Amino acid sequence: MFSEKGYHETHVELIIKTAKVGKGTFYRYFKNKEDLFVSVLQHFLDRWEKDVFIAPSTFTADTIFNQFHSITIRSFQFFKKNNDLCNIYFRISPGLSSVFQPYIERFENQMIDYVIQYLEAGSSLGYVRPDLNLEMASNIIVGAFLRVEYFYFVLRKNETYDIETLADDYFKAIMNGILIKGAE
Repeated sequence: MFSEKGYHETHVELIIKTAKVGKGTFYRYFKNKEDLFVSVLQHFLDRWEKDVFIAPSTFTADTIFNQFHSITIRSFQFFKKNNDLCNIYFRISPGLSSVFQPYIERFENQMIDYVIQYLEAGSSLGYVRPDLNLEMASNIIVGAFLRVEYFYFVLRKNETYDIETLADDYFKAIMNGILIKGAE
């Protein structure tokens, strides 16, 4: 509902009616609409983490490229499958309220932290350039990823895309900038 109508046009009465629950039931679980919206943002972060994360400790020289690629595909699949949550994250949440901003920042920071961990693992295996500023590279990777997600899964949500092809194109564009020549 937030995805369809926006935050301000989604009223508690409409939520209750659509969910077919009583007002008391709604307020038993949520203090107000803001509390529900925060729950939606938290749910988005938790689901993304569960669906996408691969522990860097599992990376080996034999599997690192497949694992990097798998993370990319799984992230694209997650955003495509969760189009409404993607729309909420990209279009509705930013600029709404200082209450929501920490959840947006937490999601982005978590993505950046994971990418740093993945790049550190790649560096320790000799596949990531040793001169690479990992924080800068991670911000570039995550920024590009979020923009690609927004473009394909929010702005062009009604079009059909082959997730594998999108992931391959993104993966190649990003990895050619951070890997040691010939490491791939």
